[in-house]
Amino acid sequence: MGKVPFSRVMRINLKTAFRIKDLILTVITFSLIGLLSVYEIASFPSSYSKNVWDVLFVAFAGPPLSSDSLFNFIFWFLPYLMFFYLFGNIAEEELSQRGVSVIPLIGSRRKWWLGKTVTLFMLSTIYVVISIVIILAVSSFFLPLSNQISPFLLSGTLQYIPEGITVMILVKWIFLLYLGTLFALSFVQMALSVIWRNSFTALILVCAVMMLSWLFGIGHPYIVRWLPGSQSMLLRHTFFDPSVYSFSLSFSLIYNAVIVLTILVVSFIYIRRMDIFKRISEIHKEA
Repeated sequence: MGKVPFSRVMRINLKTAFRIKDLILTVITFSLIGLLSVYEIASFPSSYSKNVWDVLFVAFAGPPLSSDSLFNFIFWFLPYLMFFYLFGNIAEEELSQRGVSVIPLIGSRRKWWLGKTVTLFMLSTIYVVISIVIILAVSSFFLPLSNQISPFLLSGTLQYIPEGITVMILVKWIFLLYLGTLFALSFVQMALSVIWRNSFTALILVCAVMMLSWLFGIGHPYIVRWLPGSQSMLLRHTFFDPSVYSFSLSFSLIYNAVIVLTILVVSFIYIRRMDIFKRISEIHKEA
């Protein structure tokens, strides 16, 4: 039993975690976000030409430092909430339903947990790629494709944009900040849901972290970079808002990496000692 190859563990994890309805919901959600972003760009009065990269920027820029708009927060937060809801409990769900049979079959608790961690990272990556592709696809029906940032975005009419920014730089920032924050916080959620054996409480916690990061950062440039949710807010980084002190892409990547490594160490220690029969014993007690 202990010789089950890790590749087979991953195939099983991906097969059980992936559901067609989740993909459909993801496509619908990001299509709506894309349409709303297109509307915001198209309705903004300007003589400068626009293209699809304006839409991608608006969709993933996040709320600026001065924004206390609940709509802007929800617009930025919704993709994270949906991922937390769909995939943040994949470990606890399997543990409570099939843990007593799956873990002995795999032969190692650590291999089981590592499989869930890698699966969550793969799901995060796929989710981010799909979201970017869908928004670009939707925006291409309304705005021209281009290999350059539009004159509209570079003009600073919508938001301060640094000189020399290119399409590759913009996509790199969006992809890395989005993926890093999504995986770090969903990993926190997955670990806590297993430790607490309660998926709902873990979901509420990470959602609260995102909301408080937005609220506490409003008008406070010196604490923005220390807030977990801020790591994915493009417009709160020094590159886009010079009033924010020393908040770079590298800082966010290191910040998220520290969260991941800390949770990885703590969770491996816990997983080695956890009671996989806990839920069953609780059911017997209630009966």
